[in-house]
Amino acid sequence: MKKILAMAMSILIAGSMLFLSPTTPAQAGAKPAATDQLQGSKLTFGYVDSSGQQLLGFDTKNPKRYIKAIYAPGLRTLIHYEKHQKGSESSTGRQTAYNFDQDNGERYRLPAGKMPSNASIVLAEKDTFTGHQFLTYTALTKGAFSSSTVRSIEKIKQRKIAKQSLIGQVSSDIQIGLVQFTQTGKQLPLASLVLTTPTGLVIHDFVGHKDKSSTWRVDDGGEIDASMFNVLFVTKSKSGYSLGLEWIGYEGYALKILQQEKNHFRMVLEGSRYTAPL
Repeated sequence: MKKILAMAMSILIAGSMLFLSPTTPAQAGAKPAATDQLQGSKLTFGYVDSSGQQLLGFDTKNPKRYIKAIYAPGLRTLIHYEKHQKGSESSTGRQTAYNFDQDNGERYRLPAGKMPSNASIVLAEKDTFTGHQFLTYTALTKGAFSSSTVRSIEKIKQRKIAKQSLIGQVSSDIQIGLVQFTQTGKQLPLASLVLTTPTGLVIHDFVGHKDKSSTWRVDDGGEIDASMFNVLFVTKSKSGYSLGLEWIGYEGYALKILQQEKNHFRMVLEGSRYTAPL
């Protein structure tokens, strides 16, 4: 009888240890705490066809996970995955609305509404922008940073500004613009994307080459200008601000997603669309 009682107690103790173990399935499968840090692995780029209702994404790894599309100026919509589209022999190799049906990529459709034809887009997983607020952004075709902002930028970069212009703004104290610095001696060409915020400046540099025909991008003729940039979205989170950026060049569109780290931006994801003239 004593042996039977001892065996029963052993079984009860072993069973209770299973519930107390830190590696039980319930705890091992617990979701990590939400974070506002954007992950490039949860994002990809794409573009819109001529109808405004079909999208082609660039990431072929588990494409069904992308359920949202974001396009300028921070508009969002749900999307439905359709199929993998294999590039045809008649493709021009251009990632444009004109070549959409011949291009290689992952095809999605909008359940309702339309997007601007040929627009660059960001595709995102469900929880990608946890902790982010999408801000109302307005693109500008004219305007400039204030003289006090110019002085602050020059002090930070230790170079004089040759020209500068606004790209757009969220408000009068949250503005995005491009500045190009003077170049002397052995200095390389330098331009910066600048975001003004109520607490300071956030800067992302573009370092050029000493090539007058292709200083910043291929065949750019040495020119860089605010009109070449398009902001896809602006968000605000605990870490600061994040941007989706399109930079138009002769050979195509350079695409970037940037997130604030103190007074500069870190690169979350970068890609491109090849659209060079035939």
